[in-house]
Amino acid sequence: MLSLVAVLASVMGQTVDYAQAVHVDDWLRHPVLGDPSFDSFVHAPNNPITKGTPPYEWPVNGFLFEDPQSGNWYVYVGLYPKNYAMIPGAEMTCDVYRSANRGGNWERVGRAWPQEPFYFRGDTSPASHAPDVSVVYEDGVYHMIYDWCTANTTWETASNPAGGADNGIAYARAERPEGPFITTPEPVYRTSQHPPFRGKYRRGYAATLVRRANDWLVLAMNDSGPNFSWAMFAMTAPKPEGPYSEPVYVRIVEEPYYHPPLMEFFPAFSHEGRVYAPATSVAMNRNFQVLFSAPLERATDPAAWEITRLGSIWHAEDRSNEHYGIWGQTFSGFIDREQQFHVMFPSRDPEGMGTINIASRPWNQPFRDRFVLTGHEGPSITLLRHTADAFEVEAELNVRGKATLFWDYQGPLGPDKPASGAKLHPLTLTRYNGIEIEGAVWRSVRVGQDGKREELASGPLPEGPSQLRIMKTADGKTPLLLNGNGIWLGDSTGQSGAIGLLVEPATHLEVSHFTVTGETRPAKCAILWTEAILGAGAAKDSWQEIDASTFRYGRGAVSLQTGAMAKWNFEGSGCALWLPRGPQYGKADLWLDGEMVETLDLHTETGEPSAPRFTREGLTGFLHTLILRPHEGIIPLDSLEVTM
Repeated sequence: MLSLVAVLASVMGQTVDYAQAVHVDDWLRHPVLGDPSFDSFVHAPNNPITKGTPPYEWPVNGFLFEDPQSGNWYVYVGLYPKNYAMIPGAEMTCDVYRSANRGGNWERVGRAWPQEPFYFRGDTSPASHAPDVSVVYEDGVYHMIYDWCTANTTWETASNPAGGADNGIAYARAERPEGPFITTPEPVYRTSQHPPFRGKYRRGYAATLVRRANDWLVLAMNDSGPNFSWAMFAMTAPKPEGPYSEPVYVRIVEEPYYHPPLMEFFPAFSHEGRVYAPATSVAMNRNFQVLFSAPLERATDPAAWEITRLGSIWHAEDRSNEHYGIWGQTFSGFIDREQQFHVMFPSRDPEGMGTINIASRPWNQPFRDRFVLTGHEGPSITLLRHTADAFEVEAELNVRGKATLFWDYQGPLGPDKPASGAKLHPLTLTRYNGIEIEGAVWRSVRVGQDGKREELASGPLPEGPSQLRIMKTADGKTPLLLNGNGIWLGDSTGQSGAIGLLVEPATHLEVSHFTVTGETRPAKCAILWTEAILGAGAAKDSWQEIDASTFRYGRGAVSLQTGAMAKWNFEGSGCALWLPRGPQYGKADLWLDGEMVETLDLHTETGEPSAPRFTREGLTGFLHTLILRPHEGIIPLDSLEVTM
């Protein structure tokens, strides 16, 4: 074994350590698949500030505020019953916590609002559900924007108010950051007074108030109910209490720009002339974030918004109070005079109770030389954007739970469903060779196209970080070493594929070293039809999934209506759209990065299996979109192969 290792150590090519922060974007990350995060946040040792207790099991939204008058920090914690239930006698409300020593200690100072019922003008039901707030100090007054529901609201009437139930966004003010905050008689936004935008976006909630040079800005959200997409809109007013302009939609998934699906915003923050809107994925794993931003004075212009950072923004520590990752909203924060970025973040503990926590990092030093990949309620997977036929991988992994370092990966990537709570599609967990690390055992495994797992070898695993060394020759010979000792020599059969990492649910993986040596090239990956449905916010009544051997992986979808839309957001330099053809299909229009490029004729007298129907390489830039719409008749939806 040792002589063989000496021979294989001569693998030729460049050596790169992909655990170094300079290579942060050489890893694939995705709202459902997961996020290998290099972020430099340090989580406070005294976390959590608070955690849920009945009847408010879910304190999972909040706002961190630094009072410019006293220097105290405040966290306004939205209190929810479990499952966001609207329970009589346990109305959603907001607790206020205060720290006089910059987060060192916290004390609860009471509720944000007076306890007596409040009625907006003309309403017959009190505005009792009001948990999510943001606060701005200006001219001796603490100004608050918050979302509200009347006491008779149900989740069935939240997006379609009826029977006197209503909801929306409101303004309140106080003389002290502790409150009590007194609400104006009229709300800022009533859902009942706004028809659905694009037929589906209506309920206004999760609002942030921001002071601009000559007016006030509110950034807020609409959801689309069963379509599982979210939109961010902006409103402005000369005074913080309004009246506010009509909503301007600044980020929506249906537009031709790159916009990862399942992203829910709240709250925003501003710094040095820009406004930032972090968003978190509401997929099952809750470990992916995006940071959007725009010049503050142009925040109502959709063209001014951009993605400042795609993923690698946040990691969960291996602590019980962070068991579910970021859960609820995303983080809320501010940048202090020393350019330290302080945030509040919500999570849940293993019993499911919400927790409120604090973390900080230097604003201008977002990364460090290591990354974390977590599995919370579901598994997470990541691929390197570079691969090789013959290579050597050396990795140092610190695992709690179960993690796999894999190679020769050829599985398709995508969510199991186009909905919130999505996890990895079963097809994603196929077609690779790997070494598993779990507890006190290592295993060499091969997983076939049917998902069947074959264990090739196994052995004891010493305590502490695992030093893995994997080598693959051009003829497929693959020795494995653990902590410098040879443990197995096998064959990696089949074609070459991607190199990557997989973690199972309830797993915390920290990678401090991941060196690849070899003559590398861009890896390729296939993205499933479920991603395209999710990316277009088209989960309801637009597509039907079917099993058919003509699809590349034996399953795909067909359109149900003329207005159906599919949208792949992808990162890379090229793509190939795979579609079947047949007598039941018509024509489809295709847009690449907002430009119509082709009308595909998918009609044939006899069925043809899926194959590349559109190919484009050498794309400029990194973030791209491919949109498919029926032009005539029904059309199929299969997969998009991407050159990463």
